[in-house]
Amino acid sequence: MLEASNIHKRYDKLEILKGVDIHIAKGEIVSIVGPSGSGKSTLLHILGTLDRADLGQLQIKGVGISSRTEIDLQPAIWWKRLINLLIDLVIVISILAGVTILFFGHLPEEPVKVLPLFYSGALLFFLYYFLMESLTGRTLGKYLTGTKLISKIDGSRPGFKDCLFRSLARILPALVGEGISFIAARPVGWHDDIADSFVVSSKVVYKKRNKNFLSGKKLAAFRNLNIGFVFQFHHLLPEFTALENVCIPGWIAGRQRKEVIMQATDLLKVMGLADRMENKPQELSGGEQQRVAVARALINNPSIVMADEPTGNLDSANAMELHRLFMDLRDRYQQTFLIVTHNEELAKLSDRVLQMKDGRIIGS
Repeated sequence: MLEASNIHKRYDKLEILKGVDIHIAKGEIVSIVGPSGSGKSTLLHILGTLDRADLGQLQIKGVGISSRTEIDLQPAIWWKRLINLLIDLVIVISILAGVTILFFGHLPEEPVKVLPLFYSGALLFFLYYFLMESLTGRTLGKYLTGTKLISKIDGSRPGFKDCLFRSLARILPALVGEGISFIAARPVGWHDDIADSFVVSSKVVYKKRNKNFLSGKKLAAFRNLNIGFVFQFHHLLPEFTALENVCIPGWIAGRQRKEVIMQATDLLKVMGLADRMENKPQELSGGEQQRVAVARALINNPSIVMADEPTGNLDSANAMELHRLFMDLRDRYQQTFLIVTHNEELAKLSDRVLQMKDGRIIGS
């Protein structure tokens, strides 16, 4: 159900994960234990798609989750970007002058007559820029300075939308007085980093996009439907009732309001909170708040529930009760759980316990 291999993660020079492999089957309860700083929570966040690995493969229900590119995508040096700008300016002025001379035989003295031709020239420049970058990732200026456009996220050539926004950025400041693009929904100008991409050295190779791997909004939607989260702090919204807190992920997923309310009601009854549904979080005990968080994690029938120190804020009695609740939910719904915990005694209630140390899984 969940497979991860060779997961690496570092923050600056500190290497947190050093090649972790993990497999979790459907309906299995797996606990990860280990000392603080061993990388447990970092691994959980990567497996839950809240963070990205620097290297490695992750699949959930057969769907690949992309990791970060290994390419160091630093912007080209400022003077090369400046040369690109100047060459772009020369090209656009040349196109405008050429179109004007083509129609008038000379540059007319009355600016009003030039205006329609100015817009025509701007359109031609837009087409030049768009076609060059979408087809090759480089304009003439970038060829001359040894730079090219490369996507910030996966190291691949920008797609249609990216090139469209970047091309519009070249002409809109001239067409709308304040240089604001309502299409791109952002200020535009003669920038090289429009559309979330970088101009980098031509020595940086393009990486081919893997369409089988999720990212961006598609990844967020996949996470909401397939992964439930329970954290040490319940993170319930204080202005909403217990029932409403449980319903929120279902409503975000676009499900029918009444259907979600009915399911949330049933879940809270399973949690033993039938008489606490209309209470707000501050009116609930710590154990009750955490059970509401568990119900919220289950509202979209996720493939797996990931719990990060779920009993860390509970006394021993409530902690044991929560773990037994996980067992009951596994038996009732065939629910899969991945639990990170410091409490080895409680972890032993799981089907499998993985020991983690210094960024590696050292035993089970």
